[in-house]
Amino acid sequence: MLPPSQLYARAVAAYRQGDSRAALVVLQQLLRQHPGHADAWNLAGVIHGTRQEPALAADCYRRAIAAGAGAGAWMNLGLAEQRRQAHDAAETAYRTALRLDPAMTAAWRQLGTLLEEQARREEALACYRRALRLDPEDLRCLGDALMLRRYLADWDPAAVPQPEALLAATASATRSDLAPLLLLALPQADARAQQVAARTFAATQWHALLAATPLSAPPMAADGRRLRIGYLSSDFREHAVSFLALDAIAAHDRDRCEVVLYAHGPPAEDAWRCKARAAADRFVELQGDDVLAAQAIAGDRLDVLVDLNGYTAHSRMGIVARRPAPVIASWLGYIGTLGDRRLVDYVIGDAVAIPASLSEFFSEAVARLPLCFQPNGGPEPVPATTRECEGLPPGAMVFCSFNQAYKLHPALWDDWCSILAGVPGSVLWLAPPRDDIARANLRREAQARGVSPDRILFAPQVPRRQHLSRLALADLAIDTWPYNSGTTASDALRMGVPLLTFPGTTFAGRMATSLLTALDLQECIATDRQALVREAIRLGNDAAARAALRERLHGKLPGARLFDPAAMAADLERLFRAMHANALTGRHEDIDLA
Repeated sequence: MLPPSQLYARAVAAYRQGDSRAALVVLQQLLRQHPGHADAWNLAGVIHGTRQEPALAADCYRRAIAAGAGAGAWMNLGLAEQRRQAHDAAETAYRTALRLDPAMTAAWRQLGTLLEEQARREEALACYRRALRLDPEDLRCLGDALMLRRYLADWDPAAVPQPEALLAATASATRSDLAPLLLLALPQADARAQQVAARTFAATQWHALLAATPLSAPPMAADGRRLRIGYLSSDFREHAVSFLALDAIAAHDRDRCEVVLYAHGPPAEDAWRCKARAAADRFVELQGDDVLAAQAIAGDRLDVLVDLNGYTAHSRMGIVARRPAPVIASWLGYIGTLGDRRLVDYVIGDAVAIPASLSEFFSEAVARLPLCFQPNGGPEPVPATTRECEGLPPGAMVFCSFNQAYKLHPALWDDWCSILAGVPGSVLWLAPPRDDIARANLRREAQARGVSPDRILFAPQVPRRQHLSRLALADLAIDTWPYNSGTTASDALRMGVPLLTFPGTTFAGRMATSLLTALDLQECIATDRQALVREAIRLGNDAAARAALRERLHGKLPGARLFDPAAMAADLERLFRAMHANALTGRHEDIDLA
C-alpha cells in the first residue's frame, strides 16, 4: 500500500498531464484510506471544477474545509458556488477566505468578478483595486479592472489602473491568466503587443496540452466523399456570431460537405438555437469536460474544425488545445491571433482585414477569403418605425454607433465631440450601456468637451428585428477605433445607413474597411481619424451629399455579395479544401483565394 504522500503526488502528476479521470481514480483510492486528507479533497474539487461539475466541486471543497483546509479552499469553494450561480454562498466563501488571509490577491479579484456579475460594479472595482494594491502586476486583475472601467466609461486619468500599467505588465510577464481580448480595444496596444499578450497566455494555459500527442487521426484524402466540417461555439443562440454566420453555414453544399455544429456554453433554447440545429447535418451538445468533448469531436474524424470563440466569453480552448481535428481554424469570434500555431493552424481573414504586412503578427497562417472575412445573413424583413416612436428629434442630424461601451475611450470621444460641435443640431445615438453610471459619465465627458449632454442619446435594449428597424432612422454611422464595428457595421449598412471608418493597423482595426471595400464604398473610408472627423462634419452639414451617399449605398445592396450567404459558403468550402490539401502534404502556409 502506497503512503498518502505518494498517492497524492501521483494524482497531482496525472492532473498536470491532463488526465483528470486517472487523477480522480487515484484520489478516490487515497480518500478511502485517508478520508481526512484535506489536500486530496481540495484537488478533487479542482478537477471537478475543470470538468464543469461545480456542485461536485463545492462538495469536495467543503470536505477539505472540514478536514482543516484554510483560506485557499474557501476561495475555491467561492469559485464553485459562483459557477453554479449561488451568489450568496460564493460571497460568503470569498469573504471567509479574506478574513483568514486578507492579503489573498486572488480572493479579492474573484470577489470583484462576483460583484460585477451582480451589477454591483462600484463595489467590484473597489475589490479589484484592493487586489492591485497587493499585487500591482496581477495581469488578470489589471485586465478585469480596466475592462470594468471601460464599461463604466470611467476615464479619469488619475484613477487606477491605467492602460499603460497593463501593457507594461503584459510586456514583461512570463506567465498570464489574462485572455487578451481587452488589448484589441486599447489605442496603446499595437499588433505586436497583442501578439505578445496572446503568446504568453497560450503558453501559460495550454503548453502541456499542445506538447502532447494530438487526439486527431492524420488527415484523410477526400476523394469520393464529402468534406467533414465542424463548427465549435458557445454562441449558437441569440448572439452576434449566429446573426452573422448561421445563414452561410446552412448554405454549405451538402453534396460536397458534411456539417456538424458543436455547441457549448450557457443553456439556450431560443429561435437562434433552433436555426442552428436546422443549419447542420448534426448538432451536438458537448459535455462539460474538455477531455470528453475533445474525444467526441476526434471520434467524428473531421477534416476541418472551425473555432468561433477564440478568447471571448465562454470559450473552450481546452478542447481546441487537445487537437481533435487535423486542421483547426479560428474565425469570426476573436479578431486577433491566439498566440500559438499549435493551437490553431489558420486564422480566417481577407486581404484588406489582414494584409500581408500584418501576417508577421499572427502565430497562425492566414487564410484569406476573396472578398470579406465576415459573413452576413440574407435580407431580413423588419417592421417600420418613426423617429417619434424611437425618441429621436425629428429634424436632427443623427449620428449613431451601437458598439459596446468598452470600445469607447477618451481620444475617440474627442473625435466624436468635435463632429457634434461641427454639425449644429446633431445628436449622437448610442447603444445602451450596462450601467447608468456609464450614461452619466459619457454625458459628463461630452460636457467637458463643450457639447451639451442632451445631445448624447441612448437607445433602449430591444429585440434584433426592432433594432434593425430603428437603425434605418439614423443619418450616418461612425466607427469605433482601434476596435472597429463588426456586426454593428453590417447592421447599419444592411439598413442603408452609410458608415465612416478609417483603416487601422490591426485586424480588429480594419474590419469596417474590409466591409466597405467589399461594397465598393471607398468614399466612406477616410485616410485617418482627422480625415474621418472632417468628412463626418462635411456630410453632417450637407443634406444633399448625405442623400447621394445613401442612394449609392442602397444601389449597392441588391445582389451584394457581402450579404449573400451562399456565396460566402462557397468561398469557405474552397478555403477549407485548400487547408485540407495543405494538411495532406504537410504544408502550413498562408492561403490566398483569388
